Amino acid sequence: MVFLISAFPAAAALLLSDSFDYPDGALVAVSTNGWVHHSGSVTGEVSVASGRVRLSDANTEDVSAPLAGQPYPASSNTNMFYAAFTIRFASLPSVGGTYFAHFKGPSATDFRARIWALTGGAAPGRFRLGISSTGGAAVNMIHPMDLNLNTDYTVVSRLANTNSVGTLWINPASENEPGVTTTEAVSTFTVSGFAFRENTGEGQLNVDNLRVGTSFADVQGISSGQSPLITVQPRSQTATHGDEVTFRADAIGTPPPGFQWQFNGTNLPGAVSSNLTLTGVTFAQSGVYTVIATNPAGSALSDPAVLNIWRAAAPAFSVLTYNVHGNGLTNWSTNLWHVQAIGRQMQYLDPDIITFNEIPVTNNCTAQMADFVAAFRPGYYLVTNSADDGYIHSVILSRFPILSSTSRLHGISLAPFGYTNANPAPYFTRDLFEARIVVPGLPAPLHMFTAHLKSGEDVNAAKRAAEAGAVSNFFATEYLPLNIQEPYVLNGDMNEDVLRPPVSGGGAIANLLGAATGLQLVSPLNPFTGSEMTWSVQDADGLSKRYDYVLPCALLFSNIVHGEVFRTDLLVSHPPDLYSNDDKVASDHLPVFLVFGNPFDAPFRLLSIGVTNRMMSLEWESISNRQYHLEASSDLVTWSAWVNNLVATGDNCIWTTNVPAAATFFRVRRAPESGLQ
Repeated sequence: MVFLISAFPAAAALLLSDSFDYPDGALVAVSTNGWVHHSGSVTGEVSVASGRVRLSDANTEDVSAPLAGQPYPASSNTNMFYAAFTIRFASLPSVGGTYFAHFKGPSATDFRARIWALTGGAAPGRFRLGISSTGGAAVNMIHPMDLNLNTDYTVVSRLANTNSVGTLWINPASENEPGVTTTEAVSTFTVSGFAFRENTGEGQLNVDNLRVGTSFADVQGISSGQSPLITVQPRSQTATHGDEVTFRADAIGTPPPGFQWQFNGTNLPGAVSSNLTLTGVTFAQSGVYTVIATNPAGSALSDPAVLNIWRAAAPAFSVLTYNVHGNGLTNWSTNLWHVQAIGRQMQYLDPDIITFNEIPVTNNCTAQMADFVAAFRPGYYLVTNSADDGYIHSVILSRFPILSSTSRLHGISLAPFGYTNANPAPYFTRDLFEARIVVPGLPAPLHMFTAHLKSGEDVNAAKRAAEAGAVSNFFATEYLPLNIQEPYVLNGDMNEDVLRPPVSGGGAIANLLGAATGLQLVSPLNPFTGSEMTWSVQDADGLSKRYDYVLPCALLFSNIVHGEVFRTDLLVSHPPDLYSNDDKVASDHLPVFLVFGNPFDAPFRLLSIGVTNRMMSLEWESISNRQYHLEASSDLVTWSAWVNNLVATGDNCIWTTNVPAAATFFRVRRAPESGLQ
């Protein structure tokens, strides 16, 4: 039975059981009134989607289901009640939060053992659960466990109707495990049902597998063990090429779980302890690491942790991307407080190339960018001809000469990339903006691209993914066939957090990365917090998502010298021209700053040469993703191409071939340079 109310509570103490395996729709309707409205508005109803109840802080409906044999007054022989269900939060609650589940009495507003969700006291990007019983205005006791978004947790609550004392557990294996218990004023209570509540501040969550009974075993069952729970999550790290790196994790469970580390979703052979140590890391080991904890009762997957490998090299140029929150701020005058805060940060960081998203197109803001350059980046080149959506667009500033700038993809149909909805409009609303920049020491222009994909978080995920598909298609079919040897970078506000599982229709970052585009994922961290989050520094709840990215091509990815998410409020000391609160005054986003070394200036060194049975082998020092041309000659005068665009896959490049009788001499040229190496 999908929805069960036992008719005989004395013989079967499970009073309510619902797996919510209904058709999608409003819970009250699809459960055939097994659940009913008891308070709040029904304009935005509690709904069922994919077999789970969906609760949203955008709605205000409350629903409840009766318990078998109810009502249960304090004077009855049944005095202890337990409820268990699975939760998965898709977005964070507010700092103070609100309650979303409770036992219900006969009246519409008679509640006990209220279960709360809030971010107060939790680490950035995490949340906690709490409980109150007789009081509904504030949480009484908060469980100390920090919880993650997009992760299943089993919540168990207990209510004594003789005094209204409530207890809360998270993922308990037994009733003897530590929980939190209310300390409010006691009172008797009549139990009649169980309820879910939608209200401002609770975030968005799904609920599944509700069970209400009169003992812990009724709702949790008697199992041979407890499934694993990750208690220490691995953290993203940045290391220099050749360093030793250790990822640390821990988990609890009964019996104690085993571990398996993964790299980019593939098991790492022999990596079966709670810690993973990598020695002499190379660029090939940059990527996403996770660990799976497993025991006979189940398994748990950790949060992803990104490893970035920098090269210890002299910097050649730096890039900064910054969404300056211009959507709604219609003045870019250098007298404005937020513009001055942006300018002070640019003076302090001194980036060579800057891309700004969200420059308003109203009130002459684009023309005022020239004043910004004169005030804060004198001598810089400026291009402002990106397309706009009627409100905002992007601009690019550069210390180095800009050869050209081009607005690409604006207005193209997104139908070929899977998006045809009428709202939002089914075309590329903004654009992909490109500037070709002459960077000293690079033999070819740097192609600097910036994009600001469709906003709205999960609401516009399908359109955002389609826009990313259009960008990916541009790189694969237009840019790379003509410019494969020239360095390029894509950055900007992508309005998607790569560390959160994409929602239906999502996956913008996944569409941008990979062999088709040549773009690589880089995760600069704030040096004080170790966090990659960039939005929103202005929220009371703090930073919760990573929206802003710098995605270099493989050649530049292998020559990253330094990177960081920049925050003024965490600096130990502040120069006179930089204020502690400049980050929050300037924008709701934080800037992302990356420094690149010159991938074309490493010396060439031949490591070995040998000939065996007419097979010749050459090995020379290189870096990953550098390209070479090889030529052969019999007289050192006439040279013929032997192989073009040979790509190094590591720190050394090895080439083996049959030696023709006429060939005596060989030479290696480094692409795209033409000089003999």
